[in-house]
Amino acid sequence: RGEGQLLENFYANSCPNLESIVRQEVSTKFTQTFVTIPATLRLFFHDCFVEGCDASVLISSSSGDAEKDAKDNLSLAGDGFDTVIKAKQAVETQCPGVVSCADILALAARDVVVLAGGPTWEVELGRRDGLISQASRVTGNLPEPEFNLDQLNTLFARNNLTQLDMIALSGAHTLGFSHCDRFSSRIYSSPIDPTLDSSYAQQLMDACPQNVDPSIAINMDPETPQTFDNVYYQNLIGGKGLFSSDQVLNTEPDSEPTVSDFATNPGNFNAAFITAMRKLGRVGVKTGNEGMAVRTWLMILLLVFMMMQKGKGQLSETFYRTSCPKVESIVRKVVTEKINQTFVTIPATLRLFFHDCFVEGCDASVLISSPNGDAEKDAPDNLSLAGDGFDTVIKAKTEVEKSCLRVVSCADILTIATRDVIELAGGPSFKVELGRRDGLISKASSVTGNLPDPNFNLTQLNTMFAKNNLTQTDMIALSGAHTVGFSHCSRFANRLYSFSPSSPVDPDLDPTYAQQLMQACPQNVDPRIAINMDPATPQTFDNMYFQNLVTKKGLFTSDEVLFTNKASQATVIDFANNPGDFSGAFVTAIRKLGRVGVKTGNAGQIRVDCTAFNS
Repeated sequence: RGEGQLLENFYANSCPNLESIVRQEVSTKFTQTFVTIPATLRLFFHDCFVEGCDASVLISSSSGDAEKDAKDNLSLAGDGFDTVIKAKQAVETQCPGVVSCADILALAARDVVVLAGGPTWEVELGRRDGLISQASRVTGNLPEPEFNLDQLNTLFARNNLTQLDMIALSGAHTLGFSHCDRFSSRIYSSPIDPTLDSSYAQQLMDACPQNVDPSIAINMDPETPQTFDNVYYQNLIGGKGLFSSDQVLNTEPDSEPTVSDFATNPGNFNAAFITAMRKLGRVGVKTGNEGMAVRTWLMILLLVFMMMQKGKGQLSETFYRTSCPKVESIVRKVVTEKINQTFVTIPATLRLFFHDCFVEGCDASVLISSPNGDAEKDAPDNLSLAGDGFDTVIKAKTEVEKSCLRVVSCADILTIATRDVIELAGGPSFKVELGRRDGLISKASSVTGNLPDPNFNLTQLNTMFAKNNLTQTDMIALSGAHTVGFSHCSRFANRLYSFSPSSPVDPDLDPTYAQQLMQACPQNVDPRIAINMDPATPQTFDNMYFQNLVTKKGLFTSDEVLFTNKASQATVIDFANNPGDFSGAFVTAIRKLGRVGVKTGNAGQIRVDCTAFNS
């Protein structure tokens, strides 16, 4: 492994706008989810440590035996891959067949550090993409969370990195996160790791109870997890290193002075980090005639891109690029106007999307009106769907038809409108996958047993969401949509007046909140009375819903159980404390929800009128 012939100005003539293109894509992705930053940085580390910095970690294998399929790489967040793939596509529009994926990953890694408040530096370029990507080659080439100082030094030295480089690169953990099983031995062995601060150990136990959902992720820097700074080293001095391999840097006399220096002098850390990152970027590079020709690699990468962009069925973010290029702006305009008329548009549209997808799939079957009163919308569980949600989609469809006659489905319009109401309420924005066709079945009888009930326990919730390929984390994140929801009193009256023979009021309700609900919903109240599900910030899409659960202010039993059940509590606490974690999980979950039961290709139809099947 050598440095090859890398140059800072490698693309000065062949692709002069390269760095600005990549930075734009990284910035866009970052605004969608903060996870982009640690995910991209970690992807770069994992790539360089195995076959060198050659983008071999990006390869997808139908046999499941590529680098990314190795056990140590299964936890690599998809947002890192997505960042590079989207940047590659953007670069190809200006410089086809010129820039390697390895160079794009190196640039993106630098850019995420800068966007998180870290230092900037010139990136050496000229890498070519590797020809080997095997899961078997990962074993033994990545640092383990239990490594001692000798093991860390040995592994980094194999890549021409010194102890100083290793300590500086470890500082990237100031932005990282880890799943509980990666450090659980430190808090559940007997005794608890004595190098852990006792208060911090208790915080970790609260966030990561034994047998916790393995998808739960914990910030590696408990103080400033979304800022690239030197607090990681201050944490080590305070006994708050998450991994043994972190804390050992401070407990070992050989490395402790460097930790103390970086903790006290952020400029020294930044300088050492830049040097180490540039050195890391030279590891095992392929240059000249080595590696894969960029154009050949492009064909593979674009295939991967298409696979990642498409959901269940054949959905694509660019489905209407040529047939109806302004569809999203048309829908956005209608949604905005509707919100200006009534805020109810936001929760009504969001709930309409949920109720649609959970029955026949995301196919707009919930919009059908039947003269016999036997369509989905006529089912008892759907009678409370606010008319403003239906009206939003119908008006948007009318406007879309003026520009694109019989091209865009009602199902896709509902999907776009749902994204828009979330963003307009202050929530995250995200790309929507499109290409759904409208369903041909809408029966009230199909609704029963397919929507979550307000009295569900955790097992019932998980079972129902799992039927739609949604995990517990997805379920908890999607429940966060209740931050802008409302409910009629009858849906939770049992928690106030008839919870149990021994306790008419649910003991899991905050007493003051229970009294407020009783005042708003006295017994035998008008059933049309609606109560905000988030008593604190009911018109803002934020993480307050989860903070409410922690203080026993969840309106439904199915809300509060997310906090009272130990199996889900850690996720609630994480989302309550980290709005970025909630937003990232919500975007992932709602995109997955949008793929449920979709009709594509020749299935279904493109309705002319969203409320009626085509004649």
